[in-house]
Amino acid sequence: MIVAIHQPNYLPYLGFFDKIKQSDIFVIYDDAQFNKEDFQHRNKIRIYHGWKYLTIPVVKKNIQIKDIKIRNEFIIKSLTWQEAHLKDIRDNYIDAPYYDLYCKQLETIYTNKYNKLIDLNMDIINFLMVAFEIKKKIILSSELGFTSKSTQRLADITESLGGDVYLSGPAGRNYLDVSIFESKGINVDFQDFRHPIYKQCYDGFISNMSAIDALFNLSEMPRIKE
Repeated sequence: MIVAIHQPNYLPYLGFFDKIKQSDIFVIYDDAQFNKEDFQHRNKIRIYHGWKYLTIPVVKKNIQIKDIKIRNEFIIKSLTWQEAHLKDIRDNYIDAPYYDLYCKQLETIYTNKYNKLIDLNMDIINFLMVAFEIKKKIILSSELGFTSKSTQRLADITESLGGDVYLSGPAGRNYLDVSIFESKGINVDFQDFRHPIYKQCYDGFISNMSAIDALFNLSEMPRIKE
């Protein structure tokens, strides 16, 4: 059984969903520490001259992701942050072939009021999983109750779920202590995600945008290159 673990990113890119597809059980690492430099509260969308970040205003603290609160009072050019993000999405994808098919569902999410970042991110992740027809078991790491650190916690989670393979992102080669998994009889595989190329709304192709870029342009999870 393949177990993968990842922080709950905002508007995740295709590699996030590729990782879910390759796993049998996918664990949302919601009790990891929030990292303001990571993608937990921001991600990229394609615009006419390249790309831009959509960033959720949050109360930045050295606490777990699940406890991070959204600054809903934050105003961007006379708009709430939700209105500003929706406007950027609409302005840049309104001519995409499948924008109309999914825009109402996305608008429904953005018109809800979320106090915590995790709740918004999970609603977006679940929306995209349904849109991409990905049906995998999702578990929150906070529900498992482990307090071990770093590689040890990843190995403990995998073992507790009956996993015999842990699927790591490619960056795991730089920080994982594989011997901890091996001591538990768990093999470690590293994701080899090679971004598919498809027609975007603007000339040229830029990879690693939010997965809504592929959704609005293709209406499906594109085939990942082997």
